Amino acid sequence: MSRFLMKVYYVLTVPIAIYFILDSAKIHPAYKLGFFKKYRLGLTMFFNKLRIETGTSYKAHLAMALKIFETPPEVEGVVLECGTWKGGSAANLSLVCKMTGRKLLIYDSFEGLPDKTEGDREADSYSKGEYAGTLEEVKSNIRKYGDFDSCEFVQGWFSDTLPHLNRPVLVAFLDVDLEASLETCVRYIWNNLTEKGYIFIDEYIGLDYCSIFYSERYWRTVFERTPPGLVGAGVGLPLGEYYIGPFDEIGDHPIQHPNAGAYTRKDFSGHWTFYPPELQLNEADPSVFAERSSVAAAHSTD
Repeated sequence: MSRFLMKVYYVLTVPIAIYFILDSAKIHPAYKLGFFKKYRLGLTMFFNKLRIETGTSYKAHLAMALKIFETPPEVEGVVLECGTWKGGSAANLSLVCKMTGRKLLIYDSFEGLPDKTEGDREADSYSKGEYAGTLEEVKSNIRKYGDFDSCEFVQGWFSDTLPHLNRPVLVAFLDVDLEASLETCVRYIWNNLTEKGYIFIDEYIGLDYCSIFYSERYWRTVFERTPPGLVGAGVGLPLGEYYIGPFDEIGDHPIQHPNAGAYTRKDFSGHWTFYPPELQLNEADPSVFAERSSVAAAHSTD
């Protein structure tokens, strides 16, 4: 009964979700995105979710669409998707690209997930070849339900294809499941992002997974900057779902459901800078972590 109620709620709130997500004073007038045009797009995205097997929400697709619509047409930048499975999200994003005159680059092995990489904490949850959709299957779905002419397909493993990316990227959607794949995508896409370009991810419920966007060591080492943070980390964007979390307790809350997507932007900051005097320690000192642990322990007993 609980699952049924959740599905009923999901369907009944579609018109409300479309209205709220696409309501923005920043949508550029060049796109002529009036009331009926918004609803036609939103309903098409919802039905495409039912027509094409996909693990992502039409609400996340609408959220990405909004960021594209809010960007003036003179700002260069393609839309890029890494990990397309059967092409459900790509079909929806291609419709937005048609409306805004942009290209959608679809990166995928079209062979499913790769072999496990040592140290990847997500790898044990998946199998090689999982989430495979053939190139022809994806193309067929986009021809039926999206805009095929807006799409370019790049077949291969991300580690082989993304190093050759050399185009400005406005929005990148990463639905790649594995930590190793996420790191590869971030490393090669970030510098190609436009000044206020976006990276959206789908695996937003994993705190460890999301932590790449807060890792000072990673961003200092790879990009020589502070981390950007992630809007929606752990729960997703607040798009009308009810979810307390964590996900491993979802069975205890049968009518709760995680939200949809999370994102960062190239000019965002997720960097902690306040340290009281007792924590102003020398990072080069090998005893720094022991000292901090003792300070933290002292505070915990106050």
